[in-house]
Amino acid sequence: MNNYNIRRNIATGVAALTLLLTSCESYFLEPDSPQYIADNISIVDTKSAETALLGVYSALQHSEYYGGDGFQSAVNLAGGELIWVGTQNHYNTFVTHTYRADNRTLNDSWQAIHKVVNGANHIIAKVPLLNETGLTDQQRNQLLGEAYTLRALAQFDLARAWGNIPLVLQPTLNATDFSGLKQSNRQEVYKQVLSDLDKAEQLIGNNSNINRVTLPAIYAFKARVYLYTEQWDKAEAYASKVIANTAFGLVSWQTILSGKNTRESVWELAFSTADKSSYFSVWSSDAYRNTLAPSKALYNRLRDPLIGGARSALIKDVSTPAKTDFYVQLLYWRSNNDNPTYLFRLAEQYLIRSEARSKKETPDLVGALADLNAVRNRSSIASFESTSREEILLAIEEERRVEFAFEPHRWFDLVRTGRVGTVLGVNDTQKWIFPIPYNDLAADPALVQNPGY
Repeated sequence: MNNYNIRRNIATGVAALTLLLTSCESYFLEPDSPQYIADNISIVDTKSAETALLGVYSALQHSEYYGGDGFQSAVNLAGGELIWVGTQNHYNTFVTHTYRADNRTLNDSWQAIHKVVNGANHIIAKVPLLNETGLTDQQRNQLLGEAYTLRALAQFDLARAWGNIPLVLQPTLNATDFSGLKQSNRQEVYKQVLSDLDKAEQLIGNNSNINRVTLPAIYAFKARVYLYTEQWDKAEAYASKVIANTAFGLVSWQTILSGKNTRESVWELAFSTADKSSYFSVWSSDAYRNTLAPSKALYNRLRDPLIGGARSALIKDVSTPAKTDFYVQLLYWRSNNDNPTYLFRLAEQYLIRSEARSKKETPDLVGALADLNAVRNRSSIASFESTSREEILLAIEEERRVEFAFEPHRWFDLVRTGRVGTVLGVNDTQKWIFPIPYNDLAADPALVQNPGY
């Protein structure tokens, strides 16, 4: 995709979804009710604004973003725990860290994430201008709070994956809008993300639908961003807000694997039999080696009772004499392909707080251990004991490794802590971020390729 296409796609992204999905059903809000996707640009009243917002959620669930392939496949494979078993070589470049600017998965992911940005920008720009009788301040604020959060999530993901991105904060209407916009570096983007989340925190209502943005989801998101920006006290404080909320709790792995919208989930994307996730068409299954599969090393870790514990339920061996070392994951499998996607889980908040407590200026190692062991004990793993901050931090890293074995955390954890070279042997730091898509660079001279590509 080129820069022209970025402008074209983020200008017309939701409109394109309208054409494609007018006869399809999306179940990200109510699993039993159809939701139709409309043109984000046509926001003229409360109903069209709400429909446009649903379109942004649908874009978030796109197969190339959080729907099961693309963005998630890239970062999961880069993290070193999964293997590529398919025939499309552009996936394998993430395993070997030889990705290039013409990589199809990166192009498609970049495009899909920008559609979320533009959809949210339309809502942010147009909802404040609505004069419809009956539109309450509460309704207006809710629409804006969700849009600010969705934009923040998309730009956060762009920044942590690509490092230096055009920070577009206004809706794009045609291909030339924002042509020549200079890129912002990762820290500048994170600053904008936190600004959006600050606004969302003040705007969002008390809704409890965890398939949409809620106040606890914003707290969880801020905790993650503060962890990435090494603001330890704030990371601890916001994680604590989520942990203290009695609506949430650590549940058994069997409950997670068989249920939806459990007390473990802080923000979860819902799919249905009519609006399937793409996991079923990407991951290997019992009968077929598809594109992604767990490695034998990961299988052994999860099946080790001292490391994986109850997380052994996440994985199984379906090897045969003809298909040796054939392992499949079970986190994203439901019999009718309506598995959820977990954006934020409570376990992450415990591990964020544990890391923040270990790293802050005056470490709280007792508290850090308590949080770490809450996650370990939930999985029937013995408590970890140490008085060494370095040992505790390594234990947290290892716990995140198995706790989020099939969720896109491992690569970003190693990048943000600077341990990619030590752990994965990727010593070329230029490979720690992905290349900007080639065609975008060719179309817009203002865009600068990341070093090394």
